[in-house]
Amino acid sequence: MLAPGMTSMAQPVIASADALAWAAPAAALVTAGTTSGAVTWATPTGGTPGYTYGTAGIVSDSAGASTTATVATAGTAPGATTVSGLVNGQTVVIQRTATDAAGAQVTVQAAVTVAATAAGVTAGTAPAGQSLAAGTTSATIGTWGAPSGGTPGYTYAVTDPTGATTISGSGLGPWTVAGLTDGVTYAFLLTITDSASAKGYSVVTISVAAAASVGSWEVMGETDFTDGDWTALTSTSATAATPQHLLYAADGTTQRAFTRNTNTAARTLILDGDGVTLRNGSTAVQPSVGVVPGGWAGIIAASRRDAHILQMQVSGYEVAGTSNFVHVIGITTTSTPISPMMGLRVVNSGTGTVVTFYSYYLADDVTLRTIPTGVDRRWSVDFQLMILDGGSSHRAYVTFNPTTWADPMTGQRVSIQGAARALTLADWSTATNWFSGTDSGTPAVVMYHDGGSATLTDSGVVVTKCRHLRLPQGSL
Repeated sequence: MLAPGMTSMAQPVIASADALAWAAPAAALVTAGTTSGAVTWATPTGGTPGYTYGTAGIVSDSAGASTTATVATAGTAPGATTVSGLVNGQTVVIQRTATDAAGAQVTVQAAVTVAATAAGVTAGTAPAGQSLAAGTTSATIGTWGAPSGGTPGYTYAVTDPTGATTISGSGLGPWTVAGLTDGVTYAFLLTITDSASAKGYSVVTISVAAAASVGSWEVMGETDFTDGDWTALTSTSATAATPQHLLYAADGTTQRAFTRNTNTAARTLILDGDGVTLRNGSTAVQPSVGVVPGGWAGIIAASRRDAHILQMQVSGYEVAGTSNFVHVIGITTTSTPISPMMGLRVVNSGTGTVVTFYSYYLADDVTLRTIPTGVDRRWSVDFQLMILDGGSSHRAYVTFNPTTWADPMTGQRVSIQGAARALTLADWSTATNWFSGTDSGTPAVVMYHDGGSATLTDSGVVVTKCRHLRLPQGSL
């Protein structure tokens, strides 16, 4: 929702990078008496093209120490892997990696089974395989059909050839698994043993997608306030009596973000197709509010050895072009909106609008751009705050008029530390440290107004998109 007389600002179109993915080969089931079987590997998708492949190896063999199974991969990469030296009723699980040109890697497993003889045990229909979203750490394996053959009186066990997960359940299922990892396809093996110790086997695959990435940076969370998947909100308050709003998806129940008022001044808060807009109230002491996207909470208790980027796309407007006011919009914690905020200060007067980089740790602002006097002044910025070394070091990058997400560490780099103030961990109390706290200490985009006039209702600031990037073990 825009001020009277305004036209809608063009919103950036954000391109999402597809994570590296590699579909698991179909399990190979060959007839009894056959001594070999093969699986064919597909070409990976996503990531950065220029894929290389690891050597296939056996990670589980139902024949145990008596096995004579061997593996060989042939053909144009990624080719096909043949498992030889098999006997009736034997299941072999093999594993292989694929790596893209940027160094992202996924691990995939596949199985080759030789059917049992008529006297052996044949597993029933296996549950469907699953493809899970990145970040999923647990899953439920469905129920197998009843086995046949052998000597009735069956017992069952499900195992993970990698040994990296925890499995619980009984009988034909369902079974649950925990400890799944992004970028891995698991082949869970059901072993059926009859009362005469004959065995049969069945395999179910579960794939967990690799985390989305931008080059080497993982996308830990991304929120688009312009994507239409929101329940519209308009909240006008003379006293800001409501301390926060939960922001719901269009279904009205899924929480995607929340806001927290950081003072008690009057405000108008709007969530619509333009984003989250904070409009000026009717008093000279203007409001501030923190907008917390769903993915940003992931930085709490994150590894201090990783590098993080908190990235926002924001815009602002002032229709009359003459009122004096100040907008401050930056990344901070909702418990302390001014310290340690780093972001943009937009100073408007009758002679122009100056956009500056603002940091609590600088003695002076850094001028980025001046917008000439006019009827309609607008600005749109992609801002990145990089957090390094457990919070003791920061970098910031600014790109004006973005049409997509600015790549990590691109745009105009601006100084964080001024000569007047050195930044150390001692400057960060527990409540405002990026890596600890509760909702009240969560990183947020804080929008703030101030000015010498009581009639500033024609100006506003808008948050359109936010994301959190992580570089594991980052040292930049």
